[in-house]
Amino acid sequence: MTSETLKSRALKIAATGVPVYPLAPNSKVPLKGSRGYLDATTDQQTIAGWFEHVPRANIGMRLDPVHLLVVDIDRHGKTDGVQSLKRLNEQGKQLPPDTYIERTPQDGLHYFFRYETDEQVKRVIGLYPGIDILTDFVLIAPSSINGKQYRPITPGALIQRAPQWLIRDLLPSQKVNRTPERASQIRKTWAGRLLDELTAGTDEGNRNTYLASVLGKILNTGCQSATAYELLQYANEQLRPPLSDREVNTIFKSIIKRV
Repeated sequence: MTSETLKSRALKIAATGVPVYPLAPNSKVPLKGSRGYLDATTDQQTIAGWFEHVPRANIGMRLDPVHLLVVDIDRHGKTDGVQSLKRLNEQGKQLPPDTYIERTPQDGLHYFFRYETDEQVKRVIGLYPGIDILTDFVLIAPSSINGKQYRPITPGALIQRAPQWLIRDLLPSQKVNRTPERASQIRKTWAGRLLDELTAGTDEGNRNTYLASVLGKILNTGCQSATAYELLQYANEQLRPPLSDREVNTIFKSIIKRV
């Protein structure tokens, strides 16, 4: 993979109207001084400038402005998302194989879909065991993490419409967002406060302490360590700027030893 390959891919995607943004090489961390996916653009000159400054920058794609979502099937934790996908298939819930699909560096899968609902569709972690739904941003090929690349499985395929069963499963989990008058009457539980804290973030100087505190509370729920790690990554992604993967891993290893 060359810097020209990365730049060419970013420019080609942007030419279709899909915003892209740069990340630090070999990581999921936004470039220093940037705002991550909030800086996503389709402007060709701006994008070319990124790669002049950081030739091997990874590429992120912003999904929400163009009504795209990604079914993220993880295989790096104790819960194998591929097995969950097989169980969904047995229930008659199949993901169309003719859509654009990528393989992730950790041997997971990213199924790309478009949707046309007027409902606000948000990221959902663990919609099914080992399967997340990404609706804000995603890393794309030929980006790499720890020397391993995201790779297209169906390189020439168009992004197909999301199956209706997926939209039906996805939107009910967000009913509370569509009925704020009802939500205001629900007593917030300890779990509810924890979920709020996951997205609240903190200032730059308190990031390590904040993530350590959040992780401790997550582990106290009794969830699997793989689940806790995914939620820790999610909390980190809400920070501006996020910590590096190495710092997040250090926090995780330190806290999990105490549990």
